[in-house]
Amino acid sequence: MERRLRSVGVQRTCLKEHQVIFTACVWQSELLFKLWKSHGRVDESRSTKPWRILCEVYAKLLAMLVQHWVFLVSCWAYPDRSLTKAAQTVQKHALHLASAFANVKRLGAALLTVKRCLAAGCRMNRRKKHPNTYQLLLDATSP
Repeated sequence: MERRLRSVGVQRTCLKEHQVIFTACVWQSELLFKLWKSHGRVDESRSTKPWRILCEVYAKLLAMLVQHWVFLVSCWAYPDRSLTKAAQTVQKHALHLASAFANVKRLGAALLTVKRCLAAGCRMNRRKKHPNTYQLLLDATSP
């Protein structure tokens, strides 16, 4: 009987840890939308004309889509990358990427430059007291 009670306690602890990790993963999607709003300024406009505001929203959403695509092809495979820092890096290279869209070779070279920048930097610092989500996921999958 005592062994059963101990195993139930272990299961509850394990379920609680998984719940914390799941909540942290859901929070990451919220942070992605926050990134779009804060760095992409999707919800801001200087105009009072409704059609211009709509055009700006669509343009900014397209820019966020391109930025996210750059994330997917460059730094998405690295779990320890900060999307906020990556967004700043992509914004610094936005003109270079935009000018290269007309030519496939130039676009490939521009993406390679951004990929190298994102691979070398944009890291999150490891935390012991309040671990990052990637740390929780790596700890949960390691034996």
